[in-house]
Amino acid sequence: MRSTCMTLVDCLTDVRSWSKQHPHHLPIFILIETKEGKERNVPNGTVPEPFTGPVFDALDKEIRSVFKPDEMITPDDVRGNSATLVEAVRAGKWPTLAEARGKVIFLMDQRHVEPIYTAGHPSLRGRVLFTNAVPGAPDAAFTEENEGSRAEIDALVKQGYLVRTRSDENTEQARTDDTNRRDLALSSGAQMISTDYPQAEPSPWTKFVVKFPDGLIARCNPVTKPAGCVDQLLAPPVSTH
Repeated sequence: MRSTCMTLVDCLTDVRSWSKQHPHHLPIFILIETKEGKERNVPNGTVPEPFTGPVFDALDKEIRSVFKPDEMITPDDVRGNSATLVEAVRAGKWPTLAEARGKVIFLMDQRHVEPIYTAGHPSLRGRVLFTNAVPGAPDAAFTEENEGSRAEIDALVKQGYLVRTRSDENTEQARTDDTNRRDLALSSGAQMISTDYPQAEPSPWTKFVVKFPDGLIARCNPVTKPAGCVDQLLAPPVSTH
């Protein structure tokens, strides 16, 4: 109700427009939250419809109505000729950074609806989103370790998984300036670190912020970086002015 764009297609159109204006950008990860049930803090709020197979079909269709196949990285792209998606990622079949520039990747947050999304689509054949899968499952390419240890996260990254973790949650760390979880996330090999306090959006009530050194918005992965990888060459730094 406070969104800058009211429909998914409108929001994705904004993302695509920006992407076409910056064709060499780092891959954009879009995390889809399949939230269900009435929001307790919104009086008279509309109860969302449940996510069924047909609803997920419609979701994929809406995404494909905005982004062309060569503008996305999908499970089919990663799997290739492998029997399963997990087999492909363990064999290092993710696109290189050069191949992924200018593209978007869609991910699913809620794990409990994964069986609905994968029904009839083994190893996510024909699907758009990567599921938040249990490592080792046939559709496992992306997984969340929001409270995992550095060792757990790094072990998954070494196996080829795309990992998302959080550096803070529910304002808890920001209220006490507790940087332990943030520092753990930044020291890990997780490819995505989610925060409510990025450098680009300074909070008026806390000094808590999550950022890489020197204004970088990305860095070479501390677990899997190839020899010769230079942080400063991945993307221009964020302006502090």
